[in-house]
Amino acid sequence: MAAAASASITARARPDLPDVPLIVLTVLGYDATQAQLWSEEALREINSIKATLHKRLAASVPRGEHRTLDDAGHGWLHEEQPESVLQAITDLLRTAAV
Repeated sequence: MAAAASASITARARPDLPDVPLIVLTVLGYDATQAQLWSEEALREINSIKATLHKRLAASVPRGEHRTLDDAGHGWLHEEQPESVLQAITDLLRTAAV
């Protein structure tokens, strides 16, 4: 089922994305809500699909970059990894200024 959903998303027509700097942050940790809702196996599959989609998104623009964070959960990236978020913003601003 997950593979079909991924293929469906990939197959949709989309407009070309502009040539802008883009950093996609993918969190691979689990938050408490996710741990209550899904099995460990389901969470691993979700993360695998999410990482693949995020890599494709980053690769869809010339200045795209994909970064993964293993130790942050889905809903609290900005609180669990504020340094990573601030670094991504700083890098984007630096890249955009060039």
